[in-house]
Amino acid sequence: MKAVAALSLAAAMILSTAPLAAQADDVDLTPGPTVTADPNSPTGYTGHFVYYNPTATSVRFVADIRLRNWADQTDPTIYQPSQYKPGLMRGGGGYDVEMTNAGNGYWVTDVPLAAGANQYWFYVDNNTNLWVADPANSPIFAPDGLTGTARRAFNKVFVPYDDAKQNFAPLAARQIELPRADSPKGTWSYVEIPGLAPLNGIPRTMGVYLPPNYDPNRAEPYKTIYMQHGGGQDQSDWMNMGDVPVIMDNLIQDGTTEPAVVITTNTNYLGAANQGYPNLRNVVIPFVESNYNVSTDAIDRAFAGLSAGSFVTQNLINFDADEFGYYGPWSGGVSVRATTPNLAAPYILFGGGRWDFGLPNANAVAALDDAGFIENVVVAGAHDFNTWNQMFTTFARDYLWHPEAFIKDEVDTLKTSVAAAGLNKGNTNALTVKLDQALKLVTKDDTAGALEVLNGFLTQVAEFQTAGKLTAAQAADLTTIGQKLTFNLSYWQQ
Repeated sequence: MKAVAALSLAAAMILSTAPLAAQADDVDLTPGPTVTADPNSPTGYTGHFVYYNPTATSVRFVADIRLRNWADQTDPTIYQPSQYKPGLMRGGGGYDVEMTNAGNGYWVTDVPLAAGANQYWFYVDNNTNLWVADPANSPIFAPDGLTGTARRAFNKVFVPYDDAKQNFAPLAARQIELPRADSPKGTWSYVEIPGLAPLNGIPRTMGVYLPPNYDPNRAEPYKTIYMQHGGGQDQSDWMNMGDVPVIMDNLIQDGTTEPAVVITTNTNYLGAANQGYPNLRNVVIPFVESNYNVSTDAIDRAFAGLSAGSFVTQNLINFDADEFGYYGPWSGGVSVRATTPNLAAPYILFGGGRWDFGLPNANAVAALDDAGFIENVVVAGAHDFNTWNQMFTTFARDYLWHPEAFIKDEVDTLKTSVAAAGLNKGNTNALTVKLDQALKLVTKDDTAGALEVLNGFLTQVAEFQTAGKLTAAQAADLTTIGQKLTFNLSYWQQ
């Protein structure tokens, strides 16, 4: 196993080695982004961006930092960064401005920025087909990744939260994307996959994040999260603009997610979609499970993707739903089929941004409810990493390895049906207590205990029907959902 590029997660920005011109008294011409506290900024912070390119005749600074009203979603206004007020979140799409020519090849601009990881890039000489990375703050691209106009270059700059000026809890939550000086740090690198044919002589790679204090000999194997990119992206993006290493470090420090290994792959080498991406299943996963201390149980694997990566995720579900225990199709509509075999085995979190053209249709998601364990989350964002960083955080913190987060809706539906069945108080309580107990046992990872209680619930429903306390239709409704729960929980016990 050969690591192509080992990376530290400690640095928030990388300074350029480009030569500095003589600086004007009031303008810092250090290449790259600088974020400073600014009492005159509506967010409390201003981003100062300097790009060095002595041959450029014009440079445009572009960033997904325009704002929408998350507090009042009926408001159709798209706000500029300078118009920030509490209640606004990034989600208004691209902010595009000509940078000022400061002379000697230096281009500068300043803009108010709000909390979290903000993404930006440059257009040089009005070539909008080429997204230019900031050479003073460049992502670490995969050696076999996209280049030139095929690649969208997402740089990120970290911005703190100003409680007095930004003053909005959903924005404060995006501090999870900021590196912490005191957090134990994981590591990530691009690792060659020897079982895949090279691309133009370059070995194919995957991104690998190992959690802080990763122990190759730990008695309990780690769980694995596979993350898939979108169009114009590759295995680089989740590790860079997607901020996965920083978010994982922080969630692990907070104790709100399990330490896990994260793998980012490139769609181009996974194999044919109509064959279920055979290189993923037959090469990548076996390589990961042979070379890292990770579980080989499908329930301990997750697969999620954004935009085009959502299509990959949903194709995997339709081809073989139980290849992974958890799925996250985000910003790619809904193509999962309700007739997919074993759809009630995995746990699926759909999601996207409120102003995202790929936001899954809520009715289409709801149509899958009877067939599977499906949740749907909408966050503040458009079709960009403002959405996807939040989706990854939500997935890792609130849903991964938490089956109770997915089965709770079914339990609540059963309790509502029991309450409406016309049973006396004692019989109603007898059924409801079992449902509450089963959910608590699942939360405590006692699946066997939960199954025993749910089977007791089903037995009692049948007895109540025999005794005439429930109609056949009422018993059938309760039994159908109860059996869906027992199928799901028992499936992963096999």
